Order: sequence, then C-alpha cells, then structure tokens
Amino acid sequence: MLTHSPSADWIAQHRHTWSRKAALRAVYERWFVDLHAQCRGGAPVVELGCGAGLFKERYPEVIATDISANPYADRVVDAAALPFADASVGAFVMLDVFHHLPDPARFLAEAARALPPGGRVAMIEPWVGLAGRVLYRYVHHEECALGVDPAAPWSTGDKDPMRGNVALPYLYFRAGGHLERLNLPLRVVRRAPFAAVPWLLSGGFQSFGLLPPALVPAAHALDRVASAFPALTATRCALTLERA
Repeated sequence: MLTHSPSADWIAQHRHTWSRKAALRAVYERWFVDLHAQCRGGAPVVELGCGAGLFKERYPEVIATDISANPYADRVVDAAALPFADASVGAFVMLDVFHHLPDPARFLAEAARALPPGGRVAMIEPWVGLAGRVLYRYVHHEECALGVDPAAPWSTGDKDPMRGNVALPYLYFRAGGHLERLNLPLRVVRRAPFAAVPWLLSGGFQSFGLLPPALVPAAHALDRVASAFPALTATRCALTLERA
C-alpha cells in the first residue's frame, strides 16, 4: 500500500512551475495526447496518481485519483486495492506513477481484474538506456536500483515511495521482464523507449530550464533522431499494457 502522497507544498510548487514554463507545458501536452490516444478500451478512463491535476485539465472526462485527498483528485484510490468492479474500467493512465509503487505486482493484478478484454494501462515512465542510467544514478534525485527484487522493491528499510525507483518500469516491462513471470492476462502492446530531449532541456519541474518555447519543435526533431538508438539514449518509455 502506498502510504506516502504528494504534499500540498509539492502540488503547489508543481502548479507554479507549470504556469511559468511554456516549454514544459508543450512537452507534457504531447505526452498527454499520446497517453489519451492509447485508451481504447472505452469509458471510464481513470488516472492513477493525478498529483497536481494537469492531465485532467486537458481531459476533464477522466476520473482523476490519488492516494490521498487533494483538490485535483475526484477520488481517493490505492493502486494496490482498486475500488472498481471487475471489467468496469476502460483504461488506466499513469504518468510517472508506476516507479513509485511499493507493490507493483499487486497493482498489475488489480488492473487486470478491473479491465475488460482489450482494456489498457497507458504509461510514460523513466527508462534506463545508457543515458538514463547515467541521468538517474548521478543527476536525478530518485533511486535507480536495478538489483532490487521486482516483486518486493521496498522490502528493506523504511523507504518513502515518493522517492521512487526509476528502474522498476524497465525491470517489469522490458522484453523478458518481470511482468512475463506473473501469469496475468496483461501483455505489453507498446514499448517505445525515447531520449526525451525536450523534457531534459525543459528542466522538468525543476526551477531551471534551457529550452525556449520557440525551439520546442527543433528539440522534438532532435529527439526523433536520438531515439533511433534507445539502448544508448533512452531516458523515458511510452508503455501500453492490454488485457488479453
């Protein structure tokens, strides 16, 4: 169970950064459109870990949820104990949420239960190509621990899940990853690692940023070239799981 959640200060800081960084909004707008386009299982679409509520601002019909109440969550939902009936959710959307889950396998089992055949889980998550390993180990604030047990990544110590482990999506969803050992009716139908050059240059939700809004299209063009070599350049991955 995820017992730690974004604080009010964290949400306020993210919304403030969002309001002042046009390049960041442009990057995430593309990600939002991509995630929404993957939701082909019908309604409702449920966002897990809505945080500052930015995805729902783009798609108001989405049910926004988080682990604790906040002004931008429609419902309080624990990803390890989804309060949805069997086969009742068309799709789940997650942006930078999976790598924070203390019990990823339990979430995947719950998602498989709540989705009908053809229902989907659409995610954008960190990925550990060579560039990703360098970024997340030496620059980024979250842990990048490839040696953890994927079934119990928080088994030792009192780790705050908000700190995450950016290696978890790779450990679960790479070819031959842990998902394939869970015997669940979920399969990866899209695995698209990418360099995320515009996101890196935007500075994300940090205070700095190196990407003027006018150069966002050029950064996306550079990203397409760099992403042709994901084993070297990937720092992010677009993932879609589908219930068989």
